[in-house]
Amino acid sequence: MNRRTETVIAERSYKTFTVGIDENLDRTIDELKERFGKTSRADVFRMGIALLKVAAEAKERGLKLTISDQNDVVKKEIVIA
Repeated sequence: MNRRTETVIAERSYKTFTVGIDENLDRTIDELKERFGKTSRADVFRMGIALLKVAAEAKERGLKLTISDQNDVVKKEIVIA
């Protein structure tokens, strides 16, 4: 692998967009950023999208997304409409 190829692989191309949020969601994003030790609000957004993607893929396969306790007892089902 030559140097140019390594540089291209290391680079990422990002697109940006603007979204309007209320004060409650604004605080929630900041709280999640701190809780997960992320350096940016965009990282929190990316995590949320990744989780939603997992849920969508599970739904397509007839699976459910749940929250279970340490004994694997389902405490909550996350329903994605």
